[in-house]
Amino acid sequence: MSILIEKVEYTYSGGAGSTPALAGIDLVIEDGEFVAVIGPTGSGKSTLVQHLNGLLRPDRGRVVVDGVDLADRHTNLKAVRQKVGLVFQYPEHQLFEETVLEDVAFGPRNLGMPPDVVSERVARALLTVGLDPAEIGPRSPFALSGGQMRRVALAGVLAMEPRILVLDEPAAGLDPRGRRDILGHIQRLRAERGITVILVSHNMEEVARLASRLVVLNAGRVVLEGPTREVFGQSDLLCRIGLGVPSITRLAAELRRRNLNVPADVVTVEEAASEILKLWSSRSGQARAHA
Repeated sequence: MSILIEKVEYTYSGGAGSTPALAGIDLVIEDGEFVAVIGPTGSGKSTLVQHLNGLLRPDRGRVVVDGVDLADRHTNLKAVRQKVGLVFQYPEHQLFEETVLEDVAFGPRNLGMPPDVVSERVARALLTVGLDPAEIGPRSPFALSGGQMRRVALAGVLAMEPRILVLDEPAAGLDPRGRRDILGHIQRLRAERGITVILVSHNMEEVARLASRLVVLNAGRVVLEGPTREVFGQSDLLCRIGLGVPSITRLAAELRRRNLNVPADVVTVEEAASEILKLWSSRSGQARAHA
């Protein structure tokens, strides 16, 4: 179930001379990929992902999901949104039912699914995000912790069982443990179900750890796109547009400047630790040989 974005342009209505939010986006996302969309504030990230399930329609160009053109006025967007789940930043602000069970059930029930199917989907979605339906289900979502509310909101999207999951800063505002939990659930979900994940994030460390491919936006255009390691290798360009690289990548670059043989594509703590241990072992062996 692939996504084709072809010459997409979009401008928010604001009178003549408004700056385009998207200025000719071309992109293909293949089935099962984990793609991160990064870029400075105002680069068009949120605008782009809102085109992926028809919340926004392009002024020009087209977005095709699983062979269906979302710009076509005859397209059944309700059917598209069963396949493409979109989780907004601070999704807990969208909670509104009296109980967790009712909130998570809203989407499947709204599609007219039988009660037993709705119940199965709700239980499965809550378990996927690490919540016990029997314990949490009867409670008010507004009586939960911030992290639990975030997981309930995510469960509400997962209950639709989408094949594509689009997440706009899903861990924003959470403490480190909450961030690890929510992103860990997303990782496991992709591993278990093989779904496509598209993640918008400002956190370069998380992006380096999770995504296999990066799309870099600036001023409504794709300025860089490719495998995560290759993109983070373009640190000069990323810094020029106001982005950084993972701190581990900066550390590796500094070690190379000091004539230490550290690969240029190190992006995670685990990789850096492994390479530093190799260097240490190599130098210790050389020291013993010359002793």
